[in-house]
Amino acid sequence: MSQTEPLSAGELEEAFQVFNRVSIELETTYRQLEDKVEALTAELTSARSAKLRELAEKERLAHRLSALVAALPGGVLIVDRQQRIRDANPEAAQIFGGAQVGALVGEAWEDVLLRATGDARLESKEMVLRDGARYSVVSRPLDTSGDRVLLITDISEIHELQEQLGRKKRLTALGEMAARLAHQVRTPLSAATLYLSQLGRPDLPPEQRQLVAGKVGQRLEYMGNLLDSMLSFVRGGTPVRELIFLNSVLQDFRAQLQPHLLASGSTLQIPPVDDTLALLGDRDELVGALSNLGMNAIEAAESPVLLDVWVGALDDRRLQIRVRDDGPGIGEDVLERIFDPFFTTRAKGTGLGLAVVAMTMANHGGEISVRNRPEGGAEFLLTLPIEAAEKEALITGRAINE
Repeated sequence: MSQTEPLSAGELEEAFQVFNRVSIELETTYRQLEDKVEALTAELTSARSAKLRELAEKERLAHRLSALVAALPGGVLIVDRQQRIRDANPEAAQIFGGAQVGALVGEAWEDVLLRATGDARLESKEMVLRDGARYSVVSRPLDTSGDRVLLITDISEIHELQEQLGRKKRLTALGEMAARLAHQVRTPLSAATLYLSQLGRPDLPPEQRQLVAGKVGQRLEYMGNLLDSMLSFVRGGTPVRELIFLNSVLQDFRAQLQPHLLASGSTLQIPPVDDTLALLGDRDELVGALSNLGMNAIEAAESPVLLDVWVGALDDRRLQIRVRDDGPGIGEDVLERIFDPFFTTRAKGTGLGLAVVAMTMANHGGEISVRNRPEGGAEFLLTLPIEAAEKEALITGRAINE
């Protein structure tokens, strides 16, 4: 058996140096590992602290949100895909019979609705409870799971305020209609008065007396129809909409204005119109509107005035009536306000005549405008929709009278 030869002094010294070198490297590596472990420990501690703070903040926000939902003056329900209530706030429980929140959770939304309103489905975004309370119900998706959140708000007071506002508006409309009625009645009433004054003449022939009495009856009938129309409006009735031939409107206009023309020495020229021009509306209102224009022209002039009416089809959908006069015209500074209610430039004017004309045009789907004529006087342009069986027979822009 051979024996290991002893190392020489040089070999021992070299081995010792290698050992020292390896020991130093191991120690350095160990120190580096310690530093890394310490750094990682610090990072983990910091991350854990941040996570704990984040969780604490989320918990605080969750508690705050829960407190806010509980304190909301409106009800909040969470309804799942199967239409079952998953959660509710105390206000929702109070709305639906004063039950505890836990009593609502798990119930079918249709059952709760049926118990509270008598109907298992909402026909609109409002629900009316059995005690008459009104609530607005707004539904929004909560997340992708199919859950929905229902926001239930008491609108009973708002509904009451709306009803009060509606009553005030109706009273205001009643006042406006009363003023309008007074103004509309004034023209046929004054015409009837003029006719009645003729009936008092002892030398009036019987046939003339009968003719004048018939005209008085016509004016009284017009006023009766006007009253019926106003009462229908106040009651919320549907405005009269019947087929009207323009020719008959113009003839009634002439008859209504005739006494005032005679009294003032004025002249009215109306073109012949056939029955190809017709519209839907209220004939008395249209006659009243034209009469207002005629009376305005007569009253504005200090001398006899010539009233000239032009009628034409602008196209197959619109007709136009132009009422011209040779009076003093309208001041440029008041043209923009001429149709405003209660605006007048005459001491005894009511400021309602032209406002009534504008309202009548709007009610008939038309419009009105005014301009001064270069040769003197004013011209009112009334544009109305045509309603006729033979619209295609009308030539675009054709005038019945130029």
